[in-house]
Amino acid sequence: MTKCRKVTKEERIEIVKYCMEHDLDYQGTCKVFNVTYSNVFNWVRKYREKGEEGLSDRRGRRKRMRS
Repeated sequence: MTKCRKVTKEERIEIVKYCMEHDLDYQGTCKVFNVTYSNVFNWVRKYREKGEEGLSDRRGRRKRMRS
């Protein structure tokens, strides 16, 4: 199992756009950007569902309190 490098939100957007421009070639995108297949697949799915905001890293953030 290969380790994935840290990727910024801007890099995720670039990776997703590259993948979509190349007919969803996840495997090729992995090799070009040195990231895992599952990450590329998940980023494309989130981008399609929520746009660029879906690619934000929300780990460690608290949920807003409901009134």
